[in-house]
Amino acid sequence: MKKSYPLFSFVLFNLVFSLSIAPAQEKKLERIRVGGGSASATQMSMWLAKEGGFYEKHGLSVEAISIPGSSLALQAMLAGDLPIIQLGGAASIQANFSGADTVIVATIVRKFLFWIFAKPGFERMEDLKGKVFGTTRFGTLSDLAARFALRAHGIDPERDITMVQTGGPAEAITAMVAGKIDAAALSPPATLTARKFKLRELLDMSKLEAEYHINGVVTTRKFLRTQEDIVRRFLKAYVEGAARGQKDKNFALKVMGKYFRTDDKEILEESYETTIKSNFAIPPYPSIPGIASLIQGLEKQNPKAKGAKPEDFADSRLVRELDQSGFVKSVLQ
Repeated sequence: MKKSYPLFSFVLFNLVFSLSIAPAQEKKLERIRVGGGSASATQMSMWLAKEGGFYEKHGLSVEAISIPGSSLALQAMLAGDLPIIQLGGAASIQANFSGADTVIVATIVRKFLFWIFAKPGFERMEDLKGKVFGTTRFGTLSDLAARFALRAHGIDPERDITMVQTGGPAEAITAMVAGKIDAAALSPPATLTARKFKLRELLDMSKLEAEYHINGVVTTRKFLRTQEDIVRRFLKAYVEGAARGQKDKNFALKVMGKYFRTDDKEILEESYETTIKSNFAIPPYPSIPGIASLIQGLEKQNPKAKGAKPEDFADSRLVRELDQSGFVKSVLQ
């Protein structure tokens, strides 16, 4: 006679059922929207993390939005639409001076990724004294970088040289070729075009002994306080994406090609070599010296900058945690 085991069957069914739904429960992702500037090599960490599936790996369903202009990204963050943004320059600090509770939690690029090119015939930076220097727009990062480099070589940008606005890197190159300006600060991939026109490279600014918060992660202290684990998981994905980009050149080139909307190998190679491979700072501790330099640059515009402490504009806790726990080392291997 065939025996029946109703209790055993019931227990077995429940065990199998619970195991079958466990993965589905584990895969429940926290939804979040984040923002970054228009596609460029310095902005790639956010997109490398997305294309590598690292947000999902760390429990996040991320809608990443490209926003041209730091002011728009800041407005969206302060309105609560994008609680985490990728942002560089002094925008976060300026917002803080105006009463916002912005805080820098990571700096992925801390070196000036600009190269100063000049017309043929120039050999040294010092040769630019008394000449015409082109900058995209006054107050932009390229303008700030150019003025810093000029001062480092004994040239006062206010008195020793004529600074003019060109409107963009392509216009600056055209103006140099036409002889309307003598030099300009360019970033990849405009550097590639400059070399093709036989313009003279005078200075690689990434070699300067200077740090700036060129690009990184910014949130609000309120969001960091109330949603710390989301920020932690975002930074894990962000760091892992950057590390994958450094280790896997083909992956990085593919992602850049998608977001740059180009398959031009020269442009992609130039951007990869000068930025991702050489100048992604991992672990991305907020650059305190870089923030100090930015504050110093704001002193003429804002009285609040005088005496401000750079540590007050950053929070290094989570990056330090990822570093000391061994997480950063594990993703770099």
